[in-house]
Amino acid sequence: MKCKKCSDVAIIHLRQHNASYCSKHFVDYFERRVENTINEYSMFGKNSRVLVAVSGGKDSMTLWYVLTKLGYKADGLIIDVGTTNIQLDSLSEFAKKMGSQLKFVDIKEFFEGLTVPQIARLLKRPTCSICGSVRRYLMNKIALENGYDVLVTGHNLDDEVSFLLGNLLSWNTGYLQRQAPFMPKTHQKLVAKAKPLVWLTEKEIYTYALLNNIPFQDEKCPFSKDASSLRYKSVLNNLEVSQPGTKLRFYKQFQRSQLFKNDNVELKECCLCGYPTTSEKCSFCRMRERVKDALGKQKD
Repeated sequence: MKCKKCSDVAIIHLRQHNASYCSKHFVDYFERRVENTINEYSMFGKNSRVLVAVSGGKDSMTLWYVLTKLGYKADGLIIDVGTTNIQLDSLSEFAKKMGSQLKFVDIKEFFEGLTVPQIARLLKRPTCSICGSVRRYLMNKIALENGYDVLVTGHNLDDEVSFLLGNLLSWNTGYLQRQAPFMPKTHQKLVAKAKPLVWLTEKEIYTYALLNNIPFQDEKCPFSKDASSLRYKSVLNNLEVSQPGTKLRFYKQFQRSQLFKNDNVELKECCLCGYPTTSEKCSFCRMRERVKDALGKQKD
């Protein structure tokens, strides 16, 4: 198997593109793919201040690395929710090598010293629901308060098509309206959000990370093992084997269809924190109140 661009031995075959690449030309392909995605959806420019939501895994670490290599001004943000072991020293060293900053937030500072799993048990709510709500609020808050133009996440093609399939099966139109590679700023206290890796699979990201010696953690969140998205990924992987290109076609056609075009929702400001919400109090502040009340009842 030879590289599509030269006569060297290929190190990867991409059936969805009917192409094989050597290490050099795969890196070129990958970086061009990221740049094209950013340009296709007008995500941000070289002068934009970009904040990368970092988990320590291959996707977010690769995204942070490739954006910096391509000349974007990208810093990292790690939020400790208490579900995995964060290697802060390693992340700080990585940021230093790239000439970037790393911002760190511990949610225990906001929730009476509790982690997400502890909050979930206290409030008797699903851990993933609590985690998602907390992360979304804090990512926007930190990005806004530190003057960043856009918040980027490492969601890849496999992630996006599994979410898309799940939401279509349940006709979750609200989620479908928000499932876009780029969401512009719609309120003075909201930053734009982007997903520059949505045209790339887990396999491609993993290969790029290995070729560039990007450090990442393989540890997965223990609460994700029974996630329905994993079953959807399995179904889509089987389809991809028999029909290469299914995932990319599924995702791109959905974006082009605009069947669930995002309607502007009237937002007001939370009476407690001032951040955008559709009700009097935002979900983050309501959660903080519930935690305080529950802890107070335990003491009584």
